[in-house]
Amino acid sequence: MIAAWLLGGALCMAAGDDGAKPPGPDRAAYDAAVAAAGRDADAQVDLALWCEARGLAAEKAKHLARAVLLDPENPRARGLLGQVKRDGRWLRASDAARGVEESAERKALMAEYFDRRSKTDDDADGQYKLALWCEEKGLKEPMVAHLHRTLQLDPGREGAWRRLGFKKVGKRWVNPEIEAALKAEQEIQAKADRAWKPRLEKLRDALADKDAAKQAEAREALASISDPRAVPALFQVFAKGGAEPRQAVAVDVLSRIDGPGASLALATLAVYSPHAPIRSDASALLQRRDPREFAGFLALQIRDEVKYKVKPVDGPGSQGELLVESKDANIRRIYRPLQSPAVQPGDRVETDANGTVIVTRPVGTPIVGSPLSARALTAMALGLPASSFSAVPRDGLIADPFGVTDLPMVSWERGYTDAMLPWTYMLDRPAVASAALQKAGVPAGLSDTVVGRIQESNSFARSAAAAFGILSFNNAAANQLTIRPVLQDAVQFPLEQMRAQAQTSALVAREHLASDVANIEAYNAPVRDANERAIAVLKAVSGEDLGKDRVKWMDWVVDLQGYGQPLRAPSVPPADVVEEVPIAYQPQTVPVPTTEVTGFRMGPSCFAGGTLVRTLQGDRPIETIRPGDLVLSQDVTTGKLDFKPVVEALHNPPNSTYAVDLGKEVVHPTGIHRFWKAGEGWVMARDLRPGDRLRTAGGAVEVASVAKEEARPVFNLLLAGGDSYHVGSIGLLAHDNGLVEPVAAPFDAVPPDAKLAAATNP
Repeated sequence: MIAAWLLGGALCMAAGDDGAKPPGPDRAAYDAAVAAAGRDADAQVDLALWCEARGLAAEKAKHLARAVLLDPENPRARGLLGQVKRDGRWLRASDAARGVEESAERKALMAEYFDRRSKTDDDADGQYKLALWCEEKGLKEPMVAHLHRTLQLDPGREGAWRRLGFKKVGKRWVNPEIEAALKAEQEIQAKADRAWKPRLEKLRDALADKDAAKQAEAREALASISDPRAVPALFQVFAKGGAEPRQAVAVDVLSRIDGPGASLALATLAVYSPHAPIRSDASALLQRRDPREFAGFLALQIRDEVKYKVKPVDGPGSQGELLVESKDANIRRIYRPLQSPAVQPGDRVETDANGTVIVTRPVGTPIVGSPLSARALTAMALGLPASSFSAVPRDGLIADPFGVTDLPMVSWERGYTDAMLPWTYMLDRPAVASAALQKAGVPAGLSDTVVGRIQESNSFARSAAAAFGILSFNNAAANQLTIRPVLQDAVQFPLEQMRAQAQTSALVAREHLASDVANIEAYNAPVRDANERAIAVLKAVSGEDLGKDRVKWMDWVVDLQGYGQPLRAPSVPPADVVEEVPIAYQPQTVPVPTTEVTGFRMGPSCFAGGTLVRTLQGDRPIETIRPGDLVLSQDVTTGKLDFKPVVEALHNPPNSTYAVDLGKEVVHPTGIHRFWKAGEGWVMARDLRPGDRLRTAGGAVEVASVAKEEARPVFNLLLAGGDSYHVGSIGLLAHDNGLVEPVAAPFDAVPPDAKLAAATNP
C-alpha cells in the first residue's frame, strides 16, 4: 500500500496540478469528467484512456495512479501501467524476469525443470509425471502446459482434468469458471428477454391496431430500440412465423442495432426468409456491417448437394443403377427386376384344363431306369401314366388305376389270362371291353366310363408298347424283350403369368429407383436454395467468387478472423460400395390371403432428425435411439411417469414438417403427430394454435407459433407398455407410432368450479 502511495505521489508531482491540460473546447469536457470520476477507480481508468487518445501522457499517468490508489488490484490500471503480479508483488514485466535471474534458488529450479523437460518422453505418462513434478515444485504455469499436453495424448486422464480445475458433470469435464460465466450471461439475457418480449408483443399488437395513433406510437418506439440484448426477443416476436410484414419490421429494427447478435439475425433472414424482398433487404444491410460478425455463419450454411447418376430400369431383366457420389464413398445401388421367361428349344408348351399355358422344360441328363415287368408293360398298354407303373401290385391287382371311385378289384388271373381277347382288340371295340368288365363284376354304367378313360389315357405309351408287340400276355415277345424306362427331370411354369410378374417386378424396381431419386432431390432442393442465398451475400462482402466450395469459404473466414489455416490430413480416395436394392415385390403364382380394410392411416407421424428424446441415459437425438432403449413415458389416464422400452425405431422417408415454436425451443413434427394438450388430450401438430398449452415432463409450455416447413427425413418410436414419450430439452409429451386411443378422462383435466366448491365445502 505504501508503494502505491509513493507511486501515486511521484506521478502526481511529475505531472503537477497544473500540468498540460486539454486546450479549447475539450477543457470543459475534461473538467466535467474529472469532477464526475471522483473516487471511482474504473472511471479514473476511463479518463486516463481519454487523455491518452489526445496525447496527454502526463494526465494519463496521473489518472492511472489515482486508479491504483483507489483500487490496488484494478487489472485495467495495472495492465496499462505494464505491471504483473509475482510472489504477491506488482512488478513491471522486465523487473519480474530480472527477479528470476537474481534469485539463485529460482534459477537452479528452472534449470532443473528445463533438464527434466528435455529428457521427458512425449507420451501421456511422461508428460503427466512431469506435470506432477512441476506441481510439487510450485511451477504452476509449466504444470498447466504439461497437463494440457497429457490430455491431448490421453483425454481420459482424470487426474489431469482435476488439476486443471475441471469438474466432471455426467460424462463431460467442465470448467467451473467458464460454466459460471456462461450461466451468468444466460441469466442476464433471460432477464432481458423477460423484459423485452412483453414490450415487443405489445408493440406488435399496436401495429395491427386500427387506431392510427397507436400504430404511429408503436413505430416510433420500435425506431428507438438499440439494445443488443433485445435481439433474441425481437427475432422471436417479429421474425419467426414467416409473416412478411412482421419480418420487415424485424429487419428495420435490426438495422439500427450494433453487434454480432443483430448481424446473425439479419444473416438468418437473408438465407431462410421465405420472402424475396426480406432476403434482399437483409442482404443489403449485411454488406454495410462487419463481415466477421456473420461470415462464419453463412459459410457454415453451405452444404454439398448429393451428386448422383441414374441408369433407368428399361424392363424385365434390365438392371437399373443409382450412383451416389460423395467424398467418403461412391455408392452404386442396383435395382434388378425379375427376368421375363422365354420358350427355349426342347421346351414342351401345353395348355392345362384351366386354359393356362404351361411350359415344361427338361432339366439335367436323362436317366435309364430298371427293366419294366410284364404287368407294368400291360399297365402302360392300358394307357396308365408312367407315374402309376409302380401302382401295379405284385399279385396282378390294379387298385383303381384310372381314378374311378368304387371300382372293384379286377384280377387278371381268374380264368381270363389265356382266354380273354388281347386288350388292343377290346380297346378298339368298346362294347367288347365293357362286356369283359361286366363279366368281372363291374356294373354296366361304370364299365362304359372305365373304357372311355382307358381310351383317352397315355396314347404315346400305348403306341410304344404296341410297337414292341406286347399288348397281350399271350405275345411271346413280352417274355423275351427287356424294356427300361428313360426318366427325364423337368420344371414347369405358367408362361404368361410369370411374364406378367416380370413386368410388375420391373415396374416396382422403376418406381423404387424413381423414389430414391426423388428423395435425393427433396434433400437437394433446400440445400441448393440456402447455398445460393448464402453465397450471394459472401460474394458481395468478400469480393471473392469461391463457388459452392464450403471449405474454401471457411478458409476465407478463418483468414478474415485472423486465425491460421487448419491442418488437414491428406485426402483419401472414396470407397466404392455396391448395394443390391431389394425389390419390394414378391412374385406370386398361387392365390394369397387377403386382409380386410378397416381404416386408413395417412402418411408417417414422426419428428425431424435432431429432435431430442428423454431417455434413461439422458437426452438423445431421435435418430440415434435403438430398440431396447428406455424412454420416459406417461400414462395419460393416471399421469404416472415411467421408463418404457422401445420396440421399434422407424426411419421414414422425407415428409413435410411443422416448426412448433415453444419460446425457448422449436420442435419439428409432421402434421399428424400428436401432442398432449394440457387438460384436454391428444391434438395433431397441424391443429395447434398460438396460445395452446402443451404438457411437458413436470410442467406445461405455451405454443408461440406454428409454421409449415419443407420435407425432411423423419423418425418415430414404438413403445411397449406405453404409448407416449417426451421430446425436446423441455420434455414435451408426444404420442408414439401406435394407434391413438381416445382418453375419456385426461389425467390433467381442469375440474369445473362446481366440483371444486363441492370438494372444499361439503
